[in-house]
Amino acid sequence: MDTIRFPEFLPSLENTKYPFIHTAALSNNIVSFLEGTFLDAHLYATTSIGRYYLSKVVVKSDRFTIYVGDSAMPELLSTTLAIPLTTGVIQLRDIYGRPGGVLVSEPDRLAIIPMWGVGTHTFERNQTEFCVTCQVPIPDPGVTGLRLESGEILSGTVWLIGEDGVVIRNEMEYDQNGYLKSKLRIDVVGDPLYRQSLCTDNDLYVPINPIRNIRVINGDTSYDCSPDANGNFNIQMNNALTEDAALRIETIPEGIVFAVKGSTPSID
Repeated sequence: MDTIRFPEFLPSLENTKYPFIHTAALSNNIVSFLEGTFLDAHLYATTSIGRYYLSKVVVKSDRFTIYVGDSAMPELLSTTLAIPLTTGVIQLRDIYGRPGGVLVSEPDRLAIIPMWGVGTHTFERNQTEFCVTCQVPIPDPGVTGLRLESGEILSGTVWLIGEDGVVIRNEMEYDQNGYLKSKLRIDVVGDPLYRQSLCTDNDLYVPINPIRNIRVINGDTSYDCSPDANGNFNIQMNNALTEDAALRIETIPEGIVFAVKGSTPSID
């Protein structure tokens, strides 16, 4: 018969309190966890001061919820499992839906929890504190969520759409270590038509009504003149009919002025 000299990690801890610390009571004097109810844990909440412990279990007729937290936020992470149990790998999330760790077990091992009966079962840190090796400190991850005016926080996949003169771009640049990384760039250039976009009071914005066509009538003949590709009209006088044409075209702040310059010859 072969001898197992180096058992696997989980079997080697089967008869211990791991992933809880060795001094954990595993009981709140009313209900208790058995050694081996959980096989492993990996905890990494975004906002935490450390020293995680299993703070509460809420049992209902068709499901139960496990809460994990620290002294500052006892209900920092949670997960809800339906009864009957079908999985042993339990993903924990914070109140904003961000991942915060996993608990490893098996459906048969977790079956002890519904046996406690419907109700709320709370624990103190000295009863269910996790080992320090299960608590993974993470560096500052940067932006992990967006808080709305209503107080709601969006996390996970979020679409940012710029409007009202806000331009959002994704740029690539090299960091100090020479790695190419993506960077979000936001430019607030302003909206020149912000009053028109409000679509409210007519006194706030008077729509511009540009000239779209100019019709020139010469006796019985008329000509329709359209703007160029840029929407411009060119109106100018020339000397095609007479060398000393008196017609003048001038622009003023209010528009265009057509005038005849010169004096009327006197009659002796």
